[in-house]
Amino acid sequence: MSESLPPHPPRLATARTKRASGGAAGILPEPNKGDSGRTARTAPTRRRETGDVRLAWGSAWRRSARRWESLSGRIESATGWKVWNPGRYGERWHAHFRSTYPVREGGILIFGLNPGPYGMSQTGIPFTDIKRLEAHLPALAGAIRERDGNLRLPGLAPRSLHPFLSRTFESSAVRVYRFLELGWGSAEEGWRHVTVANGCSLLFMDRSGKNRTPADLYAAASRVMGDRREAKRLLDRCLAARCLAAKDAVRALSPRGVVLLGKDTQQALAEEMNRLLGEAGILAWEHPARAIPDKWARGLLAELVRRDWK
Repeated sequence: MSESLPPHPPRLATARTKRASGGAAGILPEPNKGDSGRTARTAPTRRRETGDVRLAWGSAWRRSARRWESLSGRIESATGWKVWNPGRYGERWHAHFRSTYPVREGGILIFGLNPGPYGMSQTGIPFTDIKRLEAHLPALAGAIRERDGNLRLPGLAPRSLHPFLSRTFESSAVRVYRFLELGWGSAEEGWRHVTVANGCSLLFMDRSGKNRTPADLYAAASRVMGDRREAKRLLDRCLAARCLAAKDAVRALSPRGVVLLGKDTQQALAEEMNRLLGEAGILAWEHPARAIPDKWARGLLAELVRRDWK
């Protein structure tokens, strides 16, 4: 094993750093130009019924989870992390979520990193912990209680994950639900206009119990395997799975714009999103995990209004 390993993975895409208007800095690619020199966009399509959109989105969600299931064992052995797939085991609650709050075509699509241990890992729903589900999504909470009988912590989390859990809420959920309430009056209404997709459906915990993300994968795999080339191959496979998940989500939902949360998501997905939507359809925004809740929520909402996405 080499004594000195790079702390960050090789650059994943040719991109330029840009300051998003009214928001945090992000990485955006050069605009995709057509023959006319204008920024290319996806061709408009016939408006679909809400039920068709819901079915397409459900299929895209499940496909992504299956892809990551096939990668989970390799990631676990290459990094030494514990790996779970909330995209698979959380599907029954996420299916309730999709049917209770059917998303509309042409809404806002937000991309995060991967599930957090207190949010999606317990509820199957990105940026949604048990507390938010009970307090802000009463229709969904009722449907789950009717089927499963309770909503006790830690929800759907597998028993093997329980020793790693020390809190009762997801920090990012506080910011996201504030944003939904400010923008649409309630989270229940907001979820009909906003969809969150994670490019990666896996939860990672290292041996010390620290939550890890795809941004940490290359360094961990390089260290454990002692082979940077193999670590890069694994990173590339994971990047391909993230881009496929993002592409599937865009095709299923036909969003008016996508929000990329955090620098790693921006670096991984911006080039693919530019090909699909054009630069004007992409907003790079700060990840909510450590942001000031009200400032983050109001700032994002103001930028969506400025862009006429809301």
